[in-house]
Amino acid sequence: MPRKKAEPKTTTRNKKVGDQDFLKGLAADTGGQMMCDMGQSRYFIDTGNLALNRILSGKYIGGGLPGGQITEVYGPPASAKSLLGNCVLGAVQRMGGIAVYLDCERAGNPDFAKNAGHVDIEKLISYEPISIEECERKIRVAVEKINEHYGIEIPKLFVWDSISVVPTEREWKVAELPENATKEAIKAAGGNERPGERARAAGDMLRRLNPLLNDANASLYVINQTRMKIGVLWGSPETTGGGGKALPFYASCRIRTSASGFIKDKFKVPCGVQLNFENKKNRSWRPFGKVEKVDLFFDKGINQLGGLLTSLRYAERIVGPSNWTVQEPWANGETVKFKAALEADMPEEILLRCPSLIDAKDEREVKEYLDTWRGAINLSEEQMAVEAVKDENVDAIKQTDIIAELG
Repeated sequence: MPRKKAEPKTTTRNKKVGDQDFLKGLAADTGGQMMCDMGQSRYFIDTGNLALNRILSGKYIGGGLPGGQITEVYGPPASAKSLLGNCVLGAVQRMGGIAVYLDCERAGNPDFAKNAGHVDIEKLISYEPISIEECERKIRVAVEKINEHYGIEIPKLFVWDSISVVPTEREWKVAELPENATKEAIKAAGGNERPGERARAAGDMLRRLNPLLNDANASLYVINQTRMKIGVLWGSPETTGGGGKALPFYASCRIRTSASGFIKDKFKVPCGVQLNFENKKNRSWRPFGKVEKVDLFFDKGINQLGGLLTSLRYAERIVGPSNWTVQEPWANGETVKFKAALEADMPEEILLRCPSLIDAKDEREVKEYLDTWRGAINLSEEQMAVEAVKDENVDAIKQTDIIAELG
């Protein structure tokens, strides 16, 4: 008589692997999270320029710097690093958050912050730390106090201006010694300079702050300066002046700034600069996007529409050039066409007609967003009108020369 086949025992191996409810419960009970929820910024902080918002977050309105993370902004002198810092300070205030300025350069200007960055200076906290270690202490204490009063959910932004100039505490103590300090006094103050000292101090600080910032819903915007290495025969000689390799490692977003040239008023006096931005690193969206020739006016701030026409073209929301057509679904079933040169600003009337082009819900949201920087937009339009007149005059002069040459 054949043996009866044994019934399979019910074990955990027979249970369906990958049960979603169980996995979500396991993650929650053990202090973890699902991979599909990771890497998503809780919010973005507006930069003041729609095209720059897009290359940093994939969004126009509602986009910008990733919240709860470290951002490094670096470039040569006078390339709007501090101005962009003021812009995001003002933006986090408009979100209902707390803005903090770490003025290590001792160059903070309330009028500039108010006029160019649209910061509410009555609500801006400012510190003047003397060392890398004190910067960390200020951030930790401020985060703790803000969370105690408002709770963790309120956005917090710290702009550090800049990591390039701040010494370590040992350097500061030695600098305070008398001119002819003894070896014993120098040793008591921390000793002589050590190779890579500032880079190690910055690395230690960022390693400790990185988890704190994310858990506390706080963002850190770090300004850095570029330097040129001596004796470089191949590759780029450019390097950054503060933080060593730690800052590029810990930063979730890195922005390289540069200036194309001055903007001059009718009296030929510089009233602003044209800026270029390049996204060198990004963990919230795709990296290596560029925005070029964005107008920044010293008294009015950044032009929100600068570079937007080219950005919308790259995003394939409009097709052109010259005779442009808004694509679906952003045209809302209509035929929307307009004319504009590639170097011109995106016509505001098209944005009001098609709000979803810049990720706005309706015309009112577009108006409210643009009204914050209305002065800069108007100045850009005036500047373009002046340039157009110049070009017409040049063409007229050339035509006259040709006629005269032909007799």
